[in-house]
Amino acid sequence: MNLVISAGDPSGDIRAGELYRKLSAIVPVQASGLGGSNLSDAGVNVLFDLEDYSVMGFAEVISSLNKLRCLRNKMKSLIISEDPDAVLLVDYPGFNIPLAQWAKKKGFKVIYYISPQLWAWGRRRVRKIRKSVDLMITLFEFEVEFYNSHGVRAVCAGHPLIDAIPEPADSEPERDLAFLPGSREQEVANLLDPMLDAYSILRSKGFVRNAAVAVTESVPSGLYDRALNTEGVTLVNSISASLQNASAAVVCSGTATLETALWGIPFIITYRTSRLTYFLAKLLVRGVDRIGMANIVSGKDVAPELIQNNVTPESIAELIIPLLCETETRKRSLSNLEYVRKVLGDNGAAERTARLLYNEIKHESS
Repeated sequence: MNLVISAGDPSGDIRAGELYRKLSAIVPVQASGLGGSNLSDAGVNVLFDLEDYSVMGFAEVISSLNKLRCLRNKMKSLIISEDPDAVLLVDYPGFNIPLAQWAKKKGFKVIYYISPQLWAWGRRRVRKIRKSVDLMITLFEFEVEFYNSHGVRAVCAGHPLIDAIPEPADSEPERDLAFLPGSREQEVANLLDPMLDAYSILRSKGFVRNAAVAVTESVPSGLYDRALNTEGVTLVNSISASLQNASAAVVCSGTATLETALWGIPFIITYRTSRLTYFLAKLLVRGVDRIGMANIVSGKDVAPELIQNNVTPESIAELIIPLLCETETRKRSLSNLEYVRKVLGDNGAAERTARLLYNEIKHESS
C-alpha cells in the first residue's frame, strides 16, 4: 500500500504516527509527505517538516499564504509522482481541504482523518468536503451525525488518547501547579507570560510553591526563557510530566484540555490570539458557545474558560485557587472530568482507524 500523507500540525502528527504504526502491522505500507517527528519515527518519509508550516489563526494564515501555496504545489507534485492508493489528510483544514478538492478532481481516493471543526466555523464548507472526501474518520461521535446530515460519508473511530491515558492520576490538593501553554509558537507567546505572572501571585500568597511548564520542541526555546529563570518553575518535555505532581493546571484551549481531563487534573482553559484572528473567529463561528475541546465534546462546562482580554494573571489566580485546595469547586471539577472520558469512546481507536483505512482502500482495489 502506498500513501501520501498531509499532517501539518503537531497534534495531527501524533495521531497520524499512531495510525501509521497500526496500519503497518496490518499491511506492508509506504508513505511520504508532510508531517513531523512522530510520522518520521513511525517510518514515513517526511519530505516537508510541519515545523516550517504550522500556523494558527486566521490572520496568521493570511500572512503565510505564499509559503502555504508553495507547499501545496509541492504536495500536488508529490501526489502525481507517487500515484498513491490514497491521499490521507489529517486535520490542518485550511491547507488540506483545498488539497482534497484538487486530489479528488485528479481521480485520487481521499481519506480525511480528524474532522475539521466545520460544525463550529465552516458549515458552508461542508459542500467542499462532500464533493472531495471519500471517507471522513472522526474522533467524536457527534461529528458523524453532523457530517451524515450533510451527505458526507463519515464514521467515528474514537479518540486514541483513551489508550494513551488509560487511567487518571491520583490528584491531591495542595501540590504543584501545571502550565500547558500550547504546542504552537503563537499560543506560547500569548499565554505563558500571564500564566507565570499568575504563578507569582499564587506563590506570594502561599497557595503553591512549584510549577511545571510543558515544553514543545517545535516552539522556539527562547519563548521559555522567563520560565526557565523563574524560581520554583521547572520545564518538562511532555504534558504527562507537567501533570505528574499537579493539583491543578492552566491549559491552552485545544487537545491538551482532553489530555488534562483524562489525567484527572482539575484545570482552567485559556485562549488568547491576535485581535484580527479573534474578530474573524467571532464572525465565523456559529452555534458553539464554548472554546475548550473538553467542554465542547462533553457539551458541558467541565472547566472554566478565560478568553482574550480576560486572560490576566489576576483572573487565572482567582479561578485556580479553589482547584488547588480541598473545596467543593475542586470536588465538582473532578466529577466533571470523569464525564469527558465517557464521551471519548472505547479503547483501540488508532487500530480501528487503521482498519477503516485498510478496508476502504482494499474495497476500492477489489
